[in-house]
Amino acid sequence: MNYLPQQYYVYYPAQYQPQFWQAIVAGAIDIAIMVAIGAWALSLVKKAFRGEEVELR
Repeated sequence: MNYLPQQYYVYYPAQYQPQFWQAIVAGAIDIAIMVAIGAWALSLVKKAFRGEEVELR
């Protein structure tokens, strides 16, 4: 016998499913942030290999 209420028979309740465009925009922002942080880190590594002073600010 199943004791769960009727609204939880589906995998996720409808009010918790993310909206399509919200997920697309959030994913694009996440990718942009990862690219920016990666470029910043790569520039610090290049400076360190050249022997320049590296500041982590």
